[in-house]
Amino acid sequence: MRKLTFLAVVLSLVASGASTLRAEGIISAVSFLPMPAGSAIFVRPMDNSNHNLSLQKAFEDALKNKGYSIKNDATLILTFETQDDTGAWAGGGENRYVELSNNSDQSGTNAPRVRFNLFNSARGGLLNPDRKESTHTVTPSSFRIDVTVDDKSNGKRMWEGWSSAGIGVGNSQETSHKMIPALVDGLGQTIRQETFPIN
Repeated sequence: MRKLTFLAVVLSLVASGASTLRAEGIISAVSFLPMPAGSAIFVRPMDNSNHNLSLQKAFEDALKNKGYSIKNDATLILTFETQDDTGAWAGGGENRYVELSNNSDQSGTNAPRVRFNLFNSARGGLLNPDRKESTHTVTPSSFRIDVTVDDKSNGKRMWEGWSSAGIGVGNSQETSHKMIPALVDGLGQTIRQETFPIN
């Protein structure tokens, strides 16, 4: 009984460690000029999709919590752009008949590409579905936010940074909102490939 209990605890810790490992984002940033505390900032998304408008509000809230003020006529402009990269799969299993990929045009006007696998001698398709090869991920899905802060009074860039995280820890909207505090905390700093938790 003790051995079973010990084994259960070990398996629980391993699963917990794997979950923690997956639930991390990465942030990098470069500071060109110091950002004065309490500065007024205007937040501008590169496109006004519903998701980005929601992120704009999240950026504004996080900036206010850090002591910055939000003004439409502010000299400092924080611009952000988002990128949702769909992963790729290989092998058979449940995903062998349909392949999905994002369109390279990130304007939001073109739908993702969908390919139906009719016949494939290597792994099977709709017309030869008897292959038993299991599906495995080749490239994991991820979400990325790129941020810049520019001073419109002189055209100088003060700071730029980016953050990415695997979408496997949640959907892209949940994940992206959890990435924003790390980006705002990093304003004015130079950061090299630091990880942060996505809880």
